[in-house]
Amino acid sequence: MNVHITNIYGFIQDQDLRKKQNQFADAAHALGFMEMGIFNFDVSTDTENELSKRIDGIISSLQFNDLVFVQLPTGNGEHYDNLLINKIKAYNAKVCILLHEQIEYDYILNSADLIMPTSNELNAYLKEHNYTNVFYKKSINYEFNSNCSGLLSSDFYIKKYLIDAVDQLSQPVLDEQNENIIHIGFGLHDKTGHYSVWVGTAMQSIIDHTDSRVCFHILHDDTLSNENKRKLGQVANRVGDNVEFYLISNEVLENVKSQMSRYTIGAMFRCMLPELLPHLEKIIYLDADVYVNRDILELWNVDVNDYCLAAVKDEGTHDNSYSNILNKYTDFPKEKYFNSGVLVMNLKNIKARGNLMDMVIGFLDENLESNLPDQDALNILFEDSTKLIDTTWNRFVSYLRYEEKEKTVMNDYVYHFAASFPVLYSECKVDIEYYKTMCRTPWSDYETGNQIIRSVESLNDRISQFEKMLPRLSESGVKHIFYGHETKLLKKLYEYITLSENDYRVLKNPDYSFEDILPCKSLGALKQEEGPIIIYVLCESDNNTAIKNLEELGFENGKDFFVVQRIVSFYYGGFA
Repeated sequence: MNVHITNIYGFIQDQDLRKKQNQFADAAHALGFMEMGIFNFDVSTDTENELSKRIDGIISSLQFNDLVFVQLPTGNGEHYDNLLINKIKAYNAKVCILLHEQIEYDYILNSADLIMPTSNELNAYLKEHNYTNVFYKKSINYEFNSNCSGLLSSDFYIKKYLIDAVDQLSQPVLDEQNENIIHIGFGLHDKTGHYSVWVGTAMQSIIDHTDSRVCFHILHDDTLSNENKRKLGQVANRVGDNVEFYLISNEVLENVKSQMSRYTIGAMFRCMLPELLPHLEKIIYLDADVYVNRDILELWNVDVNDYCLAAVKDEGTHDNSYSNILNKYTDFPKEKYFNSGVLVMNLKNIKARGNLMDMVIGFLDENLESNLPDQDALNILFEDSTKLIDTTWNRFVSYLRYEEKEKTVMNDYVYHFAASFPVLYSECKVDIEYYKTMCRTPWSDYETGNQIIRSVESLNDRISQFEKMLPRLSESGVKHIFYGHETKLLKKLYEYITLSENDYRVLKNPDYSFEDILPCKSLGALKQEEGPIIIYVLCESDNNTAIKNLEELGFENGKDFFVVQRIVSFYYGGFA
């Protein structure tokens, strides 16, 4: 942790204020503090953007979790001082205000971690106005000298004053053992720079629905930019919550990257929580793409004393969309397979079984066919120690869009977009509420417009797919062939098409039961087709190799075959 102190320069009418700040800065320099120089000028000549950039330059040496002594007033006015404090706080830095003159900046004074008056008069003023964050040490009688413009009586006492404040503020902001603090973990891999907003929006939704204090633990790699790190800190700091960052080395997960090709490697970071947080007994882990529409305290209070995990059954198991791993572990009951996007983790019980990351990597080394890597591992490893909790804690938005009764209401759910996106032309209320919450995060300027563009592009793509399908559909005697299991999505597509007795499904390994509508043949059957055919493919079929398999057989995407998710409405599971 670095310690900084502000100091004023330039043409200053109030020479007494300059003298006070310079003397404190000189004492701080002797203690090794870093200086943030502030030039006095007519701030009204700056636009908001120019002023913001000017202050960014002043705090350019600031790192996350540093300590800053801000000497107030700066002489540049309340708006300037307010912006300065907010920018410093956005770095999760602790702010100690050295107050040299009486100011009526209630917001600024209340937002400080500590206020240190430099005269008896200011000390009395702060107490009279009931500020609760005024520095006070019962065992030390600091001497204020009225003969020296209200400064502490000597350089020795100034240094002592600063040192004691540093000692007090160096203590952890949150006591990890405090049962009144909820601990929540996220994994974050942000190679495009546009994934952090999902974590920030999830955090904002949590804060909006709880009165409890929260400490967010964000596990990230070197893809997280300083700007996004600052914004994540800003989300929590607005209401006095805390955020801690943990940098994960790229080498740690090098040997499982190939299995994570479809998923963000950040999902694996949750497996490091037990080792990174040795003093915590439990934590809530959440995927970034959740919207928490209820008090997270209720989830925190779930009793996991006798378990390693608490989780919600994966909704995909209702729809034959279960993981490939269950074809190997046939004794594992499908009704117990859980989604790992919302977990209560008993870190103490998990550590008693060994190093979680080592166990997960060992599992993946032995199960290369796993298509939901970390989720599969957690299910199999903790089958005997997972408490299944109410489904309201992890509801898939893509499934709720099917249900008319769910579209226009917001229920007490944790909504999980689960690889989907909010849809701005949706009738589903959670999409709009998610967008509204995103608009209140520090990413609103760019990301909210980006979501509008993405939604329009999605509509245009669906129209384009239909335009390409028309020539093939109009051919005489065209046969319909479907690539995949008979999921709810595929059955919805059946409703749009007049099926004939010659239509069928394909898979590498045919899967057919008496309940199926269409028979299933081997993928090789496509080679025997001579007449006009049109293929509808579920992109996740055959362990996400379906499109590649068709292209290797000589079929062209957008001409011979079409991805079901690109033509069926998002209400029924199509791409958003």
